[in-house]
Amino acid sequence: MELYGALLSPFVRKTAAVMDLKGLSYDNIPVIPGSPPEGFADISPLLKIPALIDGDLKISDSTVICEYLEEQYPDILTKPTNPVDRARARWLEEYADTKVAEAAAGIFFERLVKPTLMGQDSDEKNINRLINELLPIVQDYLEEQLPTDGFLFGNLGSTDLSITTMFINAEYGGYQVDQQRWPKLSAFIGRVKSHPVVANILSKEQEMLTMIKGN
Repeated sequence: MELYGALLSPFVRKTAAVMDLKGLSYDNIPVIPGSPPEGFADISPLLKIPALIDGDLKISDSTVICEYLEEQYPDILTKPTNPVDRARARWLEEYADTKVAEAAAGIFFERLVKPTLMGQDSDEKNINRLINELLPIVQDYLEEQLPTDGFLFGNLGSTDLSITTMFINAEYGGYQVDQQRWPKLSAFIGRVKSHPVVANILSKEQEMLTMIKGN
């Protein structure tokens, strides 16, 4: 299998972690948004990352890929099987991929991607909006949804990763969740990050992160 996309992308990170949890062997081919390699449109017609090749199958979008992996490689599950829990998991992953991504990953985009990869100035007005208006709403909601201990549906799974991966990028952009105001969310992020699979991926990201911050 081949997984296309840079691990610093929260969506690629989530997908790589699911593959690692399942014990799947794959090659990671870095793809920088806005600079796709030749022929990438054949794998990902919308030029989205991550993209996956598994035999004759070529698909993109992290949610689509993770759903495929769950069905094709079910020996180790990363999603709940109970219909009620499965529906809740799908909703929380959608919330993470949209609202949480806009708020948390948006800080990373403004503070690192725009100035270092796009040659544009950060929009401080937008950063302040994300931190002071949008993120509090997101974090208030997640604080109500998350468990006090452990993960959402037993073992670490794709829903836990979907939420946490966005806040990892926010941290790279200099934002930290206030553990006094959102204690469950802060502790939850810490538990996911300390899981061996996630910790291993984060260690791989450090070289690229250092390079970006050094530019």
